[in-house]
Amino acid sequence: MTESLLKDEEEKIKTFKDLKTDIIDNDLCCSCGACVSYCESQSFDVLKMEENSPRFKSKANQDNCTECGVCYFICPQTTPLIELMNQKYSIKDKLGPIRDLLAGKTTREKIKEIGQDGGIVTTILLYLFETHQIDAAVVSEYDKKLQPRPKLIYNKEDLKKSAGTRYSVSSQLFPLKDLYNIPSQIIDEKRIYNIDQLRIAFVGTPCQIRALRKMKFLSIKPAHVVKYSISLFCFENFYYDKLYDILKEEKGISPSEIKKATIKGRFIIETRSNETLDVELKTLDNAVRPNCKICDDFTGRFSDISVGSSGAPKGYSIIISRTQIGEELIKKMLSQNYIIAYIPSEEGLEWKEKKKKLFKKMISSKEKK
Repeated sequence: MTESLLKDEEEKIKTFKDLKTDIIDNDLCCSCGACVSYCESQSFDVLKMEENSPRFKSKANQDNCTECGVCYFICPQTTPLIELMNQKYSIKDKLGPIRDLLAGKTTREKIKEIGQDGGIVTTILLYLFETHQIDAAVVSEYDKKLQPRPKLIYNKEDLKKSAGTRYSVSSQLFPLKDLYNIPSQIIDEKRIYNIDQLRIAFVGTPCQIRALRKMKFLSIKPAHVVKYSISLFCFENFYYDKLYDILKEEKGISPSEIKKATIKGRFIIETRSNETLDVELKTLDNAVRPNCKICDDFTGRFSDISVGSSGAPKGYSIIISRTQIGEELIKKMLSQNYIIAYIPSEEGLEWKEKKKKLFKKMISSKEKK
């Protein structure tokens, strides 16, 4: 089915060489890791991620390429499949489908201490682990220098390391490449008898979710094990080195001194010595990744659930349920008191429409950047 669909889309199948020419060499790659994840999970031994960019492993490995064209089609920056996906996932505008929209926050005190804004994403994953609805989750962790690292975690205890917001790229689809190489200790501990029946929750940015959905649309591995997709609101992302070079120059601060960062009209930094610093966003323009400048997705329209702080009351996060599975999940979390909803002062429908208008305005301004 996949092969015939690809041939129907274009007479000439485009390969990784085309992906390199069209996307990577033009600085449009968003470093999602989808192409490497697919290729490596098939044991083709062709691609690798090098400095957050997909590359041929070597000239010898390049000759191993089957030229199937899948890497080109699943790239979130290429146009094939988009119209078909819009039809399948009921995407009628750039905000995407909305089954419900609310502001919520966690009821878990430990998550309040480490989470960003309402702590919603961490609480969703906690709920899914505690109710045995997932076996693992793809998250992002920081190293000591605040460099984001994608990771596949297998228990709720590891959630603490993944809390908070990242402003530099983390190749979220990359960990799925090792799906069939899970350590035997984990397999025994989790009683995983069939890898293909693993249940995974995936957390990523809108472009990463788009790549994931393309993979699921084509019914290809390793995306088949992802049961829940959670998108983070994302206006723009930064090159790690350029971002922290600017912060060093502007505020004399290094990554190891930063405890937490957030964007609220300005780039706000909370240091480990409990000092609060802020930088005008315009100052960071030279650190913005070029692929973000052509992206028209702010809230993650292809996800099951979208979460972000924009438009949310202080201490809360906006939660957009887009699919039936996403809507049912949030309703259960509310009923079981994992999260609580914000009660707006005005009529609920009016409040929701105001938020939708805000997000459409932000999408419009994002396109104009």
